[in-house]
Amino acid sequence: MLTTDDGCRIWTDVTGDGPRVVLVHGGPGWWDVFHHLSLPGFTLHRWDQRGCGRSDRRGPYTLDRYVADLATVAGPDPCIVIGHSWGAALALEYAQAHPHAVERLVLVSSVGLDGPPADYRARRAALLAETPEDDPWIAQISVNIADRETAVDWSRKLNTPWFEPNPVCAEALRAELHALPDRAAACARAVVPTLLVHGAEDLRPPYVTDSLLDALPNAERVVLDGVGHYPWVEDPDGFQKVVREFLAS
Repeated sequence: MLTTDDGCRIWTDVTGDGPRVVLVHGGPGWWDVFHHLSLPGFTLHRWDQRGCGRSDRRGPYTLDRYVADLATVAGPDPCIVIGHSWGAALALEYAQAHPHAVERLVLVSSVGLDGPPADYRARRAALLAETPEDDPWIAQISVNIADRETAVDWSRKLNTPWFEPNPVCAEALRAELHALPDRAAACARAVVPTLLVHGAEDLRPPYVTDSLLDALPNAERVVLDGVGHYPWVEDPDGFQKVVREFLAS
């Protein structure tokens, strides 16, 4: 457990050897699901954001506080940061606030600067209606995986161990993120080389990240075919290949 400057205990897990990679999970209000990510030759830092999973269930639930928590996890030396979904937004906020603390930035399954497309909820509801799963949480996660035959099984694996989601945290952070003025202009501060990794079958299609490609000074995008919202479990070899090539460039 790490302890932040305001006394919040943050659960962390460090594995591997090599250049440091800090993983920023999605949500908000969820917990780390990177336990299936493999990146040999790197030191992986997993953690549960405050209010989530194994970390203390306490606020404040603000972007500034979460950026400060990420700084605590990352430590004083520059590192690679990989953020998924909501975690991509948090990683980007961190890179904007601390541009010299990030060596490389990887934004996985980001929803861009404008959020999901207008038909997202309808497409999600249609998939949910066709999902043979009694557990509503597992069913909700499963719609994000492209292969419908393995989607429920993978959702169970991703959510083992399972913790209670934090809706208070989620609502507060989403509201603050949506209220930020001119996020595109703020992207100019994130000068770090940035890779956008997206699944072609994500319910939030790759084009939602066009706004990031336009706004970030040094960004590129790779789209993985046949992949939904969790590229490192749906195409582990493809995901590892594109990330390794980017980190070596």
